[in-house]
Amino acid sequence: MTPFGLVFMCLGLVARGLALQNLVETLKANNATTLVSLIDQAGLTNTLALGDGPFTILAPTDAAFAKIPAADLQSVTGDVKALTNILLYHVSNGETFLWDLKTGRFLTSLNGHMVRVYSTAGHHLYFNNAEAIKTEIQATNGVIYLIDEVLDVPEGTILQILKNPAYNLTQFAQLVHAAREDAIFNTSGGSQRLTVFVPNNDAFGALSPDFLHTASTYINARNLADYHTHVGTMHASSLSGKDGHITTKYSGHQITLTHDQGSGEPLLNKLARFTLTDIEAEDGVVHVISHVLIPSSLAPIVG
Repeated sequence: MTPFGLVFMCLGLVARGLALQNLVETLKANNATTLVSLIDQAGLTNTLALGDGPFTILAPTDAAFAKIPAADLQSVTGDVKALTNILLYHVSNGETFLWDLKTGRFLTSLNGHMVRVYSTAGHHLYFNNAEAIKTEIQATNGVIYLIDEVLDVPEGTILQILKNPAYNLTQFAQLVHAAREDAIFNTSGGSQRLTVFVPNNDAFGALSPDFLHTASTYINARNLADYHTHVGTMHASSLSGKDGHITTKYSGHQITLTHDQGSGEPLLNKLARFTLTDIEAEDGVVHVISHVLIPSSLAPIVG
């Protein structure tokens, strides 16, 4: 490179550096004005604009916020504590760049929760269930990833979610207890993360009393609970697309993943549909399904 070329390159780098704005200003310029408004409502503007940082922000776009029902969004914005908790889940300390974001990695949010990272062969990047639609947007005090969903803050451990009456999953919680696996589904500080496909109470109600009685014994309960559990995190985005098999904690037994030919929605064992997906837990993720999955070892006793 000639001396003149080197000078012009340096001047270009300086110019780009001078053009950088702080995180809040950069969000405004990148289709995240709703997020900026909520940051202001929560009193976090000075922290993210003038704070030392650096920070990494997973920034839902205006379109991502538009997916939330107006009444739900209004309820959250009326509670500063709840709003702050949601916003802090989208921010982590330090600058995280693409080379750091591999499947299996996670970010620790400012409020102490984990955000899982998925990186696909097709160069798609996900944070939990949200896809990054623009990456590594530089600011003076951090870096921004625009995402297409608002992330849900974990609602407790998997077991706590199972016991939450609002989700209608208490029958599976009883199965976990019969399997003596309460501790496995109730960890917040360990490294293992689980994905649990949980039949709702109505699904258990559709089974015969004789089967439910037999399934409640220790060994059968453990096999049944483990068959609904995958080691690792699989959000709904991981379940779309190709058919295949899902490994489970029940060694040697897999779940068949297919897709409805009409709607394209995923099916488990060609039967169970998803009624609710991506319930975030401290130790994994919960999906609610419409049917109990029966492993081959229990098939002979189905009534």
